[in-house]
Amino acid sequence: MAADDHERLARIALTYLTASGDPRIHRQVATDGAVATYQQAVQARHGWQRTAHVRRAGIALRDDDWRLIIPGDPDWPATVDQLTDLELHPGIGADRHAPPLGLWITGAADLISVLKQAVTITGSRAATAYGVHVATDLATGCAHAGWTVTTAGNFGIDAAAHRAALTAGTPTIAVLPGGLDRLHPAGHHHLFDRIRDNGLLISEAPPGTAVTRRRFIDRQRLLAALTAGTVLVEAAARTTHPFAAITVATALGRPAMAVPGPVTSAQSAGCHQMLRDPRIHLVTDTADVLTHLRR
Repeated sequence: MAADDHERLARIALTYLTASGDPRIHRQVATDGAVATYQQAVQARHGWQRTAHVRRAGIALRDDDWRLIIPGDPDWPATVDQLTDLELHPGIGADRHAPPLGLWITGAADLISVLKQAVTITGSRAATAYGVHVATDLATGCAHAGWTVTTAGNFGIDAAAHRAALTAGTPTIAVLPGGLDRLHPAGHHHLFDRIRDNGLLISEAPPGTAVTRRRFIDRQRLLAALTAGTVLVEAAARTTHPFAAITVATALGRPAMAVPGPVTSAQSAGCHQMLRDPRIHLVTDTADVLTHLRR
């Protein structure tokens, strides 16, 4: 087995073994390589390829339904190197914000092409009719302007953005919290099929990985880092997941935007809270969003 195959197996094994975005693991892999890091983690200098994690990694790699890309691969595009901005960034204020060890992808689109101009549009799962209308308008306008709409595949705002991009005939990307064999939410099976046929499904979690609350939050940092800017359409005051994407985008110096809503709407209270931060841009239409993305 070639050295790069060892590296690939070890990176996958580490994702089964360790928490996503762990900066300590990222530092050690950068310094010592994935093989040595994994060997140390399992305390096995010899026979490490026969461990359970590596066996699972080998099975995942043989499946034709998805593929893994890691730093150094020919199709690990320059745009994705934006993920390195996550490395120990002091402004993020989280303990699990390091770049991913790899990305699992499936779909018809070319990753390099669709990430050249990509924007995250996200928000509440319990979206109102107002929020769905705004998300649809923004996603349609961005898609027609040549921007890839990227979001998290959730109900509500995310689904509206995905569907608008698909209707506009452009690729869209869903960044998912679990393995690509455990698509979440399960109720979006048909939507994910449409996204796969036209765009991409992406996850840092290896196949077989269950969805957890922490992985929802970890996934938001990828949304912010993969795209040129993030738009929050609707969010309740105590919503965690969409806030995480906006917080990371702000810390990375990417345009972070929020849409105001009715002052009587609980689903806009989070946006209004965010807009008190002078770093967050108020946007009301596609022209506003594009203005900030193109600066």
